[in-house]
Amino acid sequence: MRHDWTLLCSEVDAAPSGSIALKNVITAIRVGDRFRNSPINTILSIDGPLWIVSQWTAEFDVDRRLHPGLLQLAAPGGEDVLDERELVFDFRHTIVYRYIHRIPDMRFIGFGTYEFHVLVADYAERGEWGRASLKLV
Repeated sequence: MRHDWTLLCSEVDAAPSGSIALKNVITAIRVGDRFRNSPINTILSIDGPLWIVSQWTAEFDVDRRLHPGLLQLAAPGGEDVLDERELVFDFRHTIVYRYIHRIPDMRFIGFGTYEFHVLVADYAERGEWGRASLKLV
């Protein structure tokens, strides 16, 4: 199984035909002054919502099955996991699988770079991950 890409964006339009349009791909978000005095370890609502979209391809017949995985939000420094959600990649009826997840809010513990990791069980020793980073200044 191959990781093709993982992106953070504000709009996703996935057509039944398999085509996908990602609008307003995000590389960084600046937290405005209204959050500067937010208490540490609080949940911030995200206006708009954000979407994390990850595309994977089954390269071999052995890949054509269910693969358990995790979506994680890592704190600045990458050591602490602030949020974790289970997911499943289903390659039983397709070669290309896209995981699309809506992010309505995120846990805020201070300024720095927050990373979203997509981990797949048994893919590699520690898992394979796509990265989309939020830069909080």
